[in-house]
Amino acid sequence: MWQSSNEGYSWVQLFPERRFLVFYHHKYAVDRGYLITDTDTFYYTTDTGRSWNIGTAPSPSNSFGAQVLHFHPTSDLLIWTGNKECIGGTGASCHAEAHYSRDNGRHWIFVDSYVRNCAFAKDAKLDADPTEIVCESFRDKTGAQKYFGNNPLELVAGRNYFDKSTKRRLFENIVGFTKFSEFLVVAEV
Repeated sequence: MWQSSNEGYSWVQLFPERRFLVFYHHKYAVDRGYLITDTDTFYYTTDTGRSWNIGTAPSPSNSFGAQVLHFHPTSDLLIWTGNKECIGGTGASCHAEAHYSRDNGRHWIFVDSYVRNCAFAKDAKLDADPTEIVCESFRDKTGAQKYFGNNPLELVAGRNYFDKSTKRRLFENIVGFTKFSEFLVVAEV
């Protein structure tokens, strides 16, 4: 990972001993960026790259091709989707798990397991409950997620950061969902 602070005239390599999988720029906070490794360690900046901090995620980044970090218009709120019970991206019970943080990744709280995608319902233009989380979650939560063929993917939402008492299934068999502008769009089978 290389960084330039002068429009590319000179470059500095960041953490040359580390292998990075992806870089995320915070969708709502221009001064924040995240360097994701293949472990549970990540690096983040809150001052446009002048300094980098080390963070510890609740699990290694996921090997399912899902976006690892999702952002909230309130800059300290994050959702992490990582691997659970996976060895080298495989295992009899290898699956993705989502956690959220309200303090920019210093502490993490469990959201759901056997997920493909979790995101905050609120967006810059989508006026929703700021504590609501929406997840693409597999109905049957056993076995290796990589080999799910006939396991329906449900759209599940929960207020108060996916509190069990507020969780509700919105759709029973979906292809996926996306947010744009003031819309939440769901594709159902």
